[in-house]
Amino acid sequence: MLTACLLVDREFPDLPQYLSYLLLACIASILKIKLPKIRGTMSVNFVFILIGVAQLTPTETVLLGCAPALIQSFWRARKRPTVAQALFNIATLVTSTAIAFFISHAMEPGGSAPVRMAIAVCAFFILNTGIVSLVVSLTEGQPVRKVWRQCYLWSFPYYLVGSAIACAITMSSRSVGWRSSLLMLPLMYMVYSYYRLYLGQVSEAGALSKS
Repeated sequence: MLTACLLVDREFPDLPQYLSYLLLACIASILKIKLPKIRGTMSVNFVFILIGVAQLTPTETVLLGCAPALIQSFWRARKRPTVAQALFNIATLVTSTAIAFFISHAMEPGGSAPVRMAIAVCAFFILNTGIVSLVVSLTEGQPVRKVWRQCYLWSFPYYLVGSAIACAITMSSRSVGWRSSLLMLPLMYMVYSYYRLYLGQVSEAGALSKS
């Protein structure tokens, strides 16, 4: 998928903008939330993937997820992932990002940011969480639907809020410029902090109920 994007489009129309997004996405990847039930994390960097869907080229958007995915996998990991696990994480993100990009642009060719963002976040969420749930179900012998519902269904509102922030940044960048629009990013940090606190309380409650 990444190779196909590079063959189709290898241009970077606004390199300073892209490098700024890439740097911020790498920083966002260290803001991780531990997923319940499975060994995995979720970070804020998906917001930049959604911004890329609306503002960047397919290659820029796909590459925007690769380096942050590596950082998310290895940064302060309780158990260092294997090479195979790291490659799987990147492959899953690249596939989900590329398909979400092309589906959203195909279904909304008019360029409406809210509609395109809604399509992109739904496609990205279903693909990204669905692929991981499928692998977990195969390794643990559980139904895919059960794994997905227990591990990821709760996170859909998190993705929706992130897409709303990405949409607001995209729309404001058209009037005030992309640099000024990034001042909205602290809103996502607040959402991340809330979900991290919420899941921490859920984990503590679960631990107390078992003791």
